Amino acid sequence: MVTGGLGFIGSNLTHALVAAVASVAVIDALVPGHGGSDHNIAGLDVDVLRCEIGDPAVRDVLRDADVVFNLAGQVSHIDSMDDPLLDLHLNATTHAAFLEHLRAVNPTARVVHTSTRQVYGVPTTTPVAEDHPAHPVDVNGVAKLAGEQLHIVYANAHSMPITSLRLTNVYGPRQRLTSDRLGFLPVFFRMALLDQPIRIFGDGTQRRDCLHVSDVVDAIVAATDDRLAGQVLNVGSPRDESLGSIAKLIVDATGSTGGFTFVPWPPEQQRIDIGSFRTDSTRLSSAVGWQAKIDLTDGVADTVDFYRGDPWYLSST
Repeated sequence: MVTGGLGFIGSNLTHALVAAVASVAVIDALVPGHGGSDHNIAGLDVDVLRCEIGDPAVRDVLRDADVVFNLAGQVSHIDSMDDPLLDLHLNATTHAAFLEHLRAVNPTARVVHTSTRQVYGVPTTTPVAEDHPAHPVDVNGVAKLAGEQLHIVYANAHSMPITSLRLTNVYGPRQRLTSDRLGFLPVFFRMALLDQPIRIFGDGTQRRDCLHVSDVVDAIVAATDDRLAGQVLNVGSPRDESLGSIAKLIVDATGSTGGFTFVPWPPEQQRIDIGSFRTDSTRLSSAVGWQAKIDLTDGVADTVDFYRGDPWYLSST
């Protein structure tokens, strides 16, 4: 089962599972504005249940699941501040209901849940390892932290084999490009593909580690290893880049005539910004041998090729 399987990461995971000849069931609430679409899994032979993961209807699908990849959730930091109750509902409350459904009908299913590096807030040291304190700066970070801790409570209290992963900035095919509220990477790609100037907040020196979605899919699958049950682990790149250099890479890959420009921070963005960030994924790598394989230059080129081949993503809503 893949929850959130019509969204960005979930659909890429679904493609990989189908390619590996797995029988896949997808659950997705298709929350407006979040990028979930049947287009993301076009041509795949999968069962799709369109509802929230807390809906009792998921029990019928859960009964037969050997592995559950729980990727459902809301990812916009800005939206979480505009509508905190919805964010808490989508990232925490529905997950509590989902875990209860799972406990009732299939408590031995192997579960991998995805969280976010946003739970750490502003880093005090880098790279950021799992023992770094969690001090979220926005409601999304609070809700994601609650969601992951719910999973770990069920792992420990009910002996359910659950692992939670804190993901870094993910980019690649099937990401929604038409929103300005789902992170900077899809915005950079959209502007460059449309030959419009990429707007970088601040002076461009802020740094991020970015991970191609295929590397993330590999990490999620690797995290089904039973040795990781009951753990929370980071998934990120060992290399970080400045926003200015990331923008230049994307401009060069697209041949964009728009270039990039520096603009002041919007207040609603600056108040929840975490500064520079680089992930330490040593714990995951040491346990199961996972490592990011795709260099940012190659990953950007692959992403540009995908969107040029499917212009639907530049016009979808």
